[in-house]
Amino acid sequence: MQREGTLHIVRVNPRAHHEVPWYHVGFADYQSGAAKMKTILGNEPLRSFLSSAVGVSPKTIESTIDSLKTEGIANIFDVVLADDTLAKLGLL
Repeated sequence: MQREGTLHIVRVNPRAHHEVPWYHVGFADYQSGAAKMKTILGNEPLRSFLSSAVGVSPKTIESTIDSLKTEGIANIFDVVLADDTLAKLGLL
């Protein structure tokens, strides 16, 4: 089954600029509203997760990273993922 929802990303250590950033990433299904969070450590692993695992465009990824640096939170709307993909990503 395909699910449409929003990826919510929160930088957990927003004030620690000298440390490697770590993030909580969750997928909120529009139908159920359920969201399971996973932790990603570092900008490059986050970029890789968003591009190869989720299929987010490079432009959206850079905008997301910029928002995380300045605001500490970012959302990517209208993400469509299959149940098996969500399970592999640890988001189901």
